[in-house]
Amino acid sequence: MTLSSFRIPGIRALLPLALTLALAPLGQSANVRVLMTVDNSYALFYGSSTAATNFVASDFDWTSTETHNFTLPGTQYLYIVTASDLSVAQGFLGQFENLDTGEKLYSQDPQWEVTATGLGAGAPYSGSAANLMLLTTEIGKANSNLNPSGGWVGLTAGPNNGGGPWGTRPGIDAAAKWVWYSSNGDLDPTTPGFDHDEWLIFRIQVGATAVPEPSSFALAGVALACLALARKMAR
Repeated sequence: MTLSSFRIPGIRALLPLALTLALAPLGQSANVRVLMTVDNSYALFYGSSTAATNFVASDFDWTSTETHNFTLPGTQYLYIVTASDLSVAQGFLGQFENLDTGEKLYSQDPQWEVTATGLGAGAPYSGSAANLMLLTTEIGKANSNLNPSGGWVGLTAGPNNGGGPWGTRPGIDAAAKWVWYSSNGDLDPTTPGFDHDEWLIFRIQVGATAVPEPSSFALAGVALACLALARKMAR
């Protein structure tokens, strides 16, 4: 029997569709809205798992809530560079929305990772070539576990938005929590002011959920099964 005489209903129609879907891109661009603030300051970037490629914004006033709207390429990472207050408190508070899917996550989401550079000055707070290179270098060290935090680790949550000493930051849901990296095992590293091996880098892969990786594997399986069946019936 040849493939042209294949007569099982629906299989020939399914085969090209399954192949097309299996070979589809694993990620799609996401339109995102970021509402955030950091005590004492921050810079927001995005890029790949190994490099910071784009600068979004920086801010040095934790009393205001900043809103950033931009398109994040599929499977890219958000990177947030931060530094401690050292005298009173430090914290990162944020709300992140995928405007295409309606998904929302907060600064305490377990998908976040954080790493400590051990560098106390000269944090990259602009989009200059030198700053992008510096941040990329520290990302590489974190990926190789060659820094004070031993690579990328989980962050530690403090109080919800509305808690002290910051009070309520407008525009961010009450469900969001202030978070930081704990260098000394503190259950709440946001207070008092402390040098937790700053400066820090927080990151999350926001755009990766647009086309989940397991779905592509499943579709590839369908395509391979259809091919195998077609070859078997063609013998």
